[in-house]
Amino acid sequence: MEILGLKSEVMAGNKRFLVQTNYSSSAEQFISTISDSDKQIIKKEIEFEKEASLDLLKETMNSIHREMVSEMEMLFYISDKVKTIKHPVSNNKLGMVFLKRNLIDEAILEFKIAIELDPNFAEAYNNLGLAYLLQENYKDAIDIFNQGIEKNAKYADLFNNLGYAYYELGEYSSAIANLNKSLEINRDYAEAHFNLGQVLLKAIVEGIEGEDIPTPDECKNLALEHLMTAGELMPSKNLTYFETIYEHIGNDDIQPTFDLLDIIKAGSHDRFKIDFENEFYLKFMFGGKGKDDEFIANYSDVLLKAIEDNPKYADLHNNLGIVNLIQCRNLFLKALDEFRQAIKVNPSFKKAEKNLKLAENDGKGFLILLRAILK
Repeated sequence: MEILGLKSEVMAGNKRFLVQTNYSSSAEQFISTISDSDKQIIKKEIEFEKEASLDLLKETMNSIHREMVSEMEMLFYISDKVKTIKHPVSNNKLGMVFLKRNLIDEAILEFKIAIELDPNFAEAYNNLGLAYLLQENYKDAIDIFNQGIEKNAKYADLFNNLGYAYYELGEYSSAIANLNKSLEINRDYAEAHFNLGQVLLKAIVEGIEGEDIPTPDECKNLALEHLMTAGELMPSKNLTYFETIYEHIGNDDIQPTFDLLDIIKAGSHDRFKIDFENEFYLKFMFGGKGKDDEFIANYSDVLLKAIEDNPKYADLHNNLGIVNLIQCRNLFLKALDEFRQAIKVNPSFKKAEKNLKLAENDGKGFLILLRAILK
């Protein structure tokens, strides 16, 4: 079979992006990537039948390639539209999409705009701090997380991320204190349990001692406790890794656990892995997808699958509730159209007139509710 591949350049947001799509017959999949200079922004792998005809492979590859190009163009189209309004929620969500795409400078700008528009927007402080963490700019991250805590001292994510930033700087006492604060707010916070277990193990290996640091035996027992809790809360596919970690800790063989912890974090502990809500919101509000039933149904399917893997992730259930309301809204608008069509067909159809009037009057409250939720 001839080698199948496409390559093109896209100008978006005053940047030049390289889009490449190839078919791997050995892996039976299409691999499509978008890169900024040498930095990969997006990568998609789509399974496909090896026995498919050459014409079908080419047609499918062209479709995937066009979709990738359109995705990047759409992102910066939405970015331009967000610039025309003063809506910190949209800036924050756009920043998260940029962050997911590894466009960190663009993300930082959006988070700063969100904070400037709403100085009490704790989530934007948290996300700005995450961007600094990805840059390994831990001191600025710590400063921003602390600013966020001043605005909202009950936001578990801020304490968790602040603790992790201190851990990266080797300040274990502060790391442990903030991770414990995060768990005081949310006892079922898997990432905080995971991070605290890792910090405690590192304190043992590094031989860290201090008034606020548990003894090595206490660190060992606490680390095992927190990692066992994390293992219960995280997706079950990690169970084998966690069982091996528990065994190493039980045998006082701590060093090998860090490679296993890195595997878990890379494979399923990705803070962006189940973060589709921001992209959905932006496409729904600014990308002309508000009445696209297929787009909304696909998002609902993605959420249902994610909930199967992460049943205790509250944001997923919240987002599914919102998408169900959006589907109700679209059906409601279709109902209004059908009543109007009935009257158009039969202008003297009193029942249709009554139904339309009732729906228009009573439906206003529902539409106001949905707008308030999406605001």
